[in-house]
Amino acid sequence: MPNVIELIDVNKTYGTRVKTQILCDINLEIEEHSINSVVGASGSGKTTLLNIMGTLDRPTGGEVIIAGSDTKTMGQGKLAKLRNQAIGFIFQFHFLLQEFNVLDNVLMPGAIQRNHGAEVRERADCLLDSLGLYKYRRCNVLDLSGGQQQRVAIARSLINNPKVILADEPTGNLDLHSSEDVYNIFKQVNKEYGVAFVIVTHGKHPAGRVIKIQDGKIPCSRAWTKA
Repeated sequence: MPNVIELIDVNKTYGTRVKTQILCDINLEIEEHSINSVVGASGSGKTTLLNIMGTLDRPTGGEVIIAGSDTKTMGQGKLAKLRNQAIGFIFQFHFLLQEFNVLDNVLMPGAIQRNHGAEVRERADCLLDSLGLYKYRRCNVLDLSGGQQQRVAIARSLINNPKVILADEPTGNLDLHSSEDVYNIFKQVNKEYGVAFVIVTHGKHPAGRVIKIQDGKIPCSRAWTKA
């Protein structure tokens, strides 16, 4: 199966006089339609790895290939366009816009792409319906529960039909029931829309392929297990 993300000998170092290496010689392939969980202790490099996968940060060395495109020589404009078209993001704190209703939040990535047509609105309605949120589409996001707000964030991440969704601790602020609900939705979305997932998690029950990172390294292929 083709890869939606490929990291080749990726390194990340911060600092000038005193350098701290966060990632070391990472080689990783994320296949289309797959579910992957990145696990590791705090400070092991999980979020840095996710940010590099999402082109929110550049590696110090190595190659990052997204949907077949080598990002090394891309400027910020091309990277932003690639992110908007190929990658969806879900964060622990939602980052929903409080001054807008549910539907407008879901439509926001399309608006950035200047896509305001009937087709994208129909897609937004379908996503909200499949996530059990259609009746709340005109509600302010502050009127929803934490679990419902995270479902709005999931719908927003899907609006531009991405190839992969990157989720950073998506259930970190949710109770056990809501956390299980979110993971079930990820599996539903993966099955219905064929989108791949990379999920950074501290959870005890990670989903799909489990990728263990330790001290900025993915030790070997044996560290990849099936949840």
